[in-house]
Amino acid sequence: MMEVCPPPIIAGQRENPVAQKRILLLSVVPPNSRYTGGIMLHSMCQSLNADNLSCFSVLNPRMKAEMHPDFEGIAYKAVRRPREANVRHLPGRLGSLECFFKETYIANVTIPKLAQQVREFAGQTKPDLIFCTLEGQTMIRLADQIQKTLPLLMVTQVWDPPEWWLRSNSVDGWSRSSILKTFSSVLKNSAAVAAASPAMAEAYSREHGARAIAVVPGLPRSWAKQSATRLNDGNNLVIGFGGQMYSKDEWDQLLATLDALDWKVEGRDVEIIMLGREFELEGFNKRNIRYLGWRDQIESIEILSQCDILYCPYFFDRELESTARLSFPSKLTTYLAAGRPVLLHGPEYSSPYRFLKENDAGMLCHGLSKSAIANALSRLVYDTDSYARLAGNGYRAFVENLTDEYMRLQFLKTLSMASDSRGSSK
Repeated sequence: MMEVCPPPIIAGQRENPVAQKRILLLSVVPPNSRYTGGIMLHSMCQSLNADNLSCFSVLNPRMKAEMHPDFEGIAYKAVRRPREANVRHLPGRLGSLECFFKETYIANVTIPKLAQQVREFAGQTKPDLIFCTLEGQTMIRLADQIQKTLPLLMVTQVWDPPEWWLRSNSVDGWSRSSILKTFSSVLKNSAAVAAASPAMAEAYSREHGARAIAVVPGLPRSWAKQSATRLNDGNNLVIGFGGQMYSKDEWDQLLATLDALDWKVEGRDVEIIMLGREFELEGFNKRNIRYLGWRDQIESIEILSQCDILYCPYFFDRELESTARLSFPSKLTTYLAAGRPVLLHGPEYSSPYRFLKENDAGMLCHGLSKSAIANALSRLVYDTDSYARLAGNGYRAFVENLTDEYMRLQFLKTLSMASDSRGSSK
C-alpha cells in the first residue's frame, strides 16, 4: 500500500476551551447511528463535553431517530416538523397559490410557535451558543427567528444548498424567493458557518458575507480498508452502490448502458450490490442487482470493500448546478474508506469530481452517453495500473481529508471562530 502523510494530531479535543462551552444543538435529527446527518452530528459532538450539550430536534414524523447512547443523558426535546413537501391539489398557477398560502401559514403561525418552544428550552438549559443545522425551509425560518429573539451567538451548518431542497419539495416560486433571502440573512448573521465543502465555504463567504469553514463528512481512520491492487478473482465485475439515490437520471443511464452491454464488461458478468434504506427499482430486461438493505457504517465499508468498483453518480441537471458545485456526498467518504476505485459519474464542475481529480483518486466520467460510461467501466477492468493507482490515491485522500478526526478539528475551528467573533449577538 502507498505510504501516506499522517493526519493532523487531534488529541485533546475535549480539553479545547471551546469544547467546554454549553452548546444547544438545534437540528433536524439528534446525534444517532441511523441517518447520515445524525451520524455526522454524533461524530462532531464527540469532540464536546456531553455534560454541556443539549439538543432540540425538529423531526420529520417519518423518522425513527433516537438519541445515540453516547448522549442519552443530555437534555433533549423533540418536536414534529411541519410537512415540507408540497402536494398540489390544484393545477398550474392555482397550485402555486395553494402552496404559497400553506407556506405563508407555516412561516407566520407554525414557526413562531416552534421558536417559542426553543426559547423555553434554552431558558432551561442556559446555553452559551447555539449550533443549528439548516436543512429545509423550517430550519431556515426557525434559525432566523431565533437569531432575532435570543441574545446568543449561533453557528450554522449547511449540508446542501437550499435550492435543491426547495425544488425537490415543490415549493412555489414566491415562497422560494423569500426563503432564499432568509437563508442569506441567516448565514450573514451567523457567528460562523460549517460548510459541506471547500467550494461551499468559498461561495458562501463571497456571496453572503458568511464566516465559513469546510466541515466535510468523515469516518474513523481505523475503519479504512487497505487499498486494492486489482479486481477480485473470478468472472464477475461487482459494482457497489451505497446510500441514498439522489441522482436518478445518472443511475438510470448506468442501467441503460449495462442493458446495452448485456450486463457484460470486458468479458465479465456485471452484478450491482446496493446498500441503503429505500430504492425504486424497475426493469423490463434481465438485470443482476442485489439489494442488501440498510447496514451500519462499519458493515457497509466491509461489504463495499469486497466489490470491484464503487459507483458515485452526481447531478448533471443544470437546475441542480449549485448543489453539484457546493455539496459533498457522504457516500464518497465511505467509498474511499472501502479501498476500491470510485467511478465518479458527474459534471466536471461538481465538488466530488474536483476533489477526485485533484487527488487522482477516481475514474472520472463527465458524460451521460452510454459510450462514456462503458469506456470508464472498461478501463477500470483492463487498465490494471490505473486500477491500483486510483485505489491507492483514494486511500491517501481519505486519510488526509476525510477522517472524522479531521472533521472534528474543523468543527472546533468553526466553534472557535464563533467564540472569537466581534459581531454583536442579537
